[in-house]
Amino acid sequence: MSTRWTAGYTALMAVLGASVFVTPGLAAYSWAAIGLCSAGAVVVGTRRHAPVRALPWWMIAAAILAMAVGDTIFGSDVRVHSAAPVVADVCYLAMFPLLTIGLIQMVRTRAVLVDWSRTLDLLTFTCAAALLAWVCLIGPSLGADNLDPVDRSTLAAYALGGLLVLVTTVRLVSAAPRNASMILLAAGAFALLTADVMYALATLGGGWRAGGPGDAGYLLGYACWGAAALQPSMVRLTEPAAVRNSQLPLRWMVLLGLSLAIPPAVLLVEAATGQVDDGVVIAVAWTVMAALVITRLAMALRQHRQAVARERRLRRACGTLVAAGDTEEVRAAVHAAVSELMPAGLAHAVVLAVHDPSPEGTEGTGTDPVAGLIRQHPLPSAGDRHTRLLNTRILHPDLRERLHQLPATLACRLVVNQRDLDDPDLGTLLVAGEHRKLAAIQDSVEVLATQASLALERIALTDEFNRRSNEEYLRTLTRNSIDVVVIVDREHRVRYASPSLADILGVELALLTTLWDIVHADDHEQVERTLSASHRTAQPAGARDWWHLPRPDGSLMTVEVSCRDLRQDRMVRGYVITLRDLTEQGTGAGQRESIQRALSASPAAQNRVSGPGRAGLRMSRAPHA
Repeated sequence: MSTRWTAGYTALMAVLGASVFVTPGLAAYSWAAIGLCSAGAVVVGTRRHAPVRALPWWMIAAAILAMAVGDTIFGSDVRVHSAAPVVADVCYLAMFPLLTIGLIQMVRTRAVLVDWSRTLDLLTFTCAAALLAWVCLIGPSLGADNLDPVDRSTLAAYALGGLLVLVTTVRLVSAAPRNASMILLAAGAFALLTADVMYALATLGGGWRAGGPGDAGYLLGYACWGAAALQPSMVRLTEPAAVRNSQLPLRWMVLLGLSLAIPPAVLLVEAATGQVDDGVVIAVAWTVMAALVITRLAMALRQHRQAVARERRLRRACGTLVAAGDTEEVRAAVHAAVSELMPAGLAHAVVLAVHDPSPEGTEGTGTDPVAGLIRQHPLPSAGDRHTRLLNTRILHPDLRERLHQLPATLACRLVVNQRDLDDPDLGTLLVAGEHRKLAAIQDSVEVLATQASLALERIALTDEFNRRSNEEYLRTLTRNSIDVVVIVDREHRVRYASPSLADILGVELALLTTLWDIVHADDHEQVERTLSASHRTAQPAGARDWWHLPRPDGSLMTVEVSCRDLRQDRMVRGYVITLRDLTEQGTGAGQRESIQRALSASPAAQNRVSGPGRAGLRMSRAPHA
């Protein structure tokens, strides 16, 4: 769809542009149509693609309209309306601040604290270059006898506006990602500057002629700005970038020092020649450059203080995470650390979705519903990093609701090995808030996510070690016991069985044996009832029942069952089932009859009677296949 829109827009601009050169007498109407089409393309592209910040694009559309009004007035018969050139100049001069503000808004969005200091350095370089251009080129040209003071002031304003557009365009090119929209914006700005230079030269040489080569530059500027807004990549121009390295390269520092030396050098040269003609310009340029350098130093000091404060907060958070004993304590520590990293009073939301590393996690215990939602609807890839700043609107509605519908979300994968992008993650840390604030703390949140990953990994390994130690201890205690202790997970796999189970069954349990493999098929439904009853009962001994277990010789043995649901216990995470043999081999007849009478009066026995196929259960039935 975007390709078709761009193709149609390009064809329309080509037809309108040809009319400017073929019929110069209708240039006013042609430029009006060109400006409206270009501004309309910016509006359509902004509405269709919905960038994070739409204000920069609205400012560019306003600049295009101002320029189109100026071109329409300039292309009309100025001999009829003597005020037309003045009104056109006002529209042209209004275009420069609108365009500059739009580009600066994009640079401001892309550039957080470190990158914004680079912008100040670039402005310092530009002031030095503008001073040299004024002293060597613009000043002597504007002193020509054929220009009145109004024309000289207008050309000087055009020169300053062009410098502003040049600086912001260069900064946008250095800060924004290389995509079609950025290239078209830069091409349109440079085309405008080239056309302005040609207009200034034509004005100094005798006058501007409509339909000349200079109009091609203005036409290209209109076309490129409209096409830039129609590209889907225009969304990325307003996405905040991550904080970059604040260290200045040596060549950058040398260039900054040379720029600061230009004003006194120019003053020294003019004083040596005997007449200082540009003292005011030199003083203004030096004042502006000094203000820029002082602002740069103040921002560097502020950045250092913020970095020290973030480091102190991260140290406190890491200490809390080291002492965390379970997932809830990790989650509380992460919430507290993010609240300290975010500016005070700024709305934000934190969600720590932890994937249960063990298969024993059950719904409502180990499984995090947000983690399950993220697994069903994976987040966009972060590329070469485990962290990415996303627009909240692209996430699942349930996630957006948990993040309070805030505009941006910082998604951090919880991985132990940060260098391995294929390393399975333990979960995801989601921090929602304002785009620029999240971009400023992205590295800190990534460090926090790494520490949380290590804490979760440590807790999981400790739990696993404790479970295995407990099972080994239980195996030692029950080695000679006639009662059988079995631990099964939520998939009904036998994770642990005391040695006496093999004695009463007469066979060794195979690997991955399930509860259905050791209980007779007719009792499977009752097993489900028993497990459900163990979840509801408040008795310490759990739910009681009796099952039938098949032996290799085809006979069945009746066992008394006591089942406890300990899935919420981090050290167990399963059902603990105690079995006692009620057949002639395990108990006497009187004891067996008394136990069976007691069990017959239990709720489990009533469920058994109501279940199908229970009346015909006899000890002589065939064994479970």
